[in-house]
Amino acid sequence: MISTEEATQAWGKLEEEASRPKVYRHYVPLSDAADATVAEAQDMQRIYTGVPEFDEEMRGIGRGHLLNIVGYSHSGKTLFLLLMLQANKQKRIAYFCPDETASLVLVKLTAMITGVGARELERRVSEGDTEAIELLKATALVHFPNLAVFEDGLSPHFMEAAYHELKNEVWDGKDAEMVIVDYVDLLQDAGDTAATKFNWLKAFGKLKSIALILIHQTSRTAGSDGKAMKIDSGNFGGEQHATFMIGVRRKKSSILGELGELRSKATPNQERIQELEGDLKIHEYTITLNLVKNKRPGGNTVDEIDFELDIKTGNIMRLPSDGIPNQYSDNHSLAATSETTQLTPEWTEVEMDYDTDF
Repeated sequence: MISTEEATQAWGKLEEEASRPKVYRHYVPLSDAADATVAEAQDMQRIYTGVPEFDEEMRGIGRGHLLNIVGYSHSGKTLFLLLMLQANKQKRIAYFCPDETASLVLVKLTAMITGVGARELERRVSEGDTEAIELLKATALVHFPNLAVFEDGLSPHFMEAAYHELKNEVWDGKDAEMVIVDYVDLLQDAGDTAATKFNWLKAFGKLKSIALILIHQTSRTAGSDGKAMKIDSGNFGGEQHATFMIGVRRKKSSILGELGELRSKATPNQERIQELEGDLKIHEYTITLNLVKNKRPGGNTVDEIDFELDIKTGNIMRLPSDGIPNQYSDNHSLAATSETTQLTPEWTEVEMDYDTDF
């Protein structure tokens, strides 16, 4: 039998324990979401795409969010990513791109920012042009002082080690504001399927509380011949994991595919072929984007928008009001002039086939 004093002490301990906040292994009170919502709504460091129609609906990519950029091979996925980098120049960004070198990334960014074509820039640098070399240095030091490009092999172990070094030894303990992986299928030692790779990457982004941008190549059936991107274009992974999903395609690929089919027929539809050949001349200079998934409350998806693609610099620009790319108009006029003067226009160079999968 315990004394009254002992009973009072025991009751006091129970009251003290009851007043302490409980720590659960799995359960999180829904009220905690209110604090998280306030923190996210007041986050001034969200990542924006640089496309106003997308940014209005997405309202920025916050910490722990995942943007999946999808498209078929050589559709311009990385090119769109570089456009995003331009919209976030001073941000702390870790860019994992084992399929590219840091030098190539720098040349492409410099061309987009300065308007000097990549071919011309590389030629001038090779000739020792000090002004061209300074353009490269200014891009790295002034425009992207906090952009870290990792071109080595991509694996969970490497990403963890590289991120830890970047945060603690370069950024004075500050987290990245954006982490990019170009592209998901290159991730090694994280499972053999796209889904398992996305699982690890999404967990990485949430654990680090960062905005995660992933590039993913579509399956051939979903994205071949420049077909429009849809929610199921992610090649068995990504669409379920993504907070946002943006599709990238080149309409010229779709046109070329249809032209090939028509020309292979015994009796080709010449009228349709002529129409497609006209469209091809225009869409040689376009890239098409759409927002196919948007989990932001109250946010909508965005239908396809055609943009002009500068084939010399890789820049993406608004189309003129008539929907005809400036490069088409310029080159069309130049071609007409050449017919009179018997001169070969410069725009017929191979540069028109510039690889757009930057």
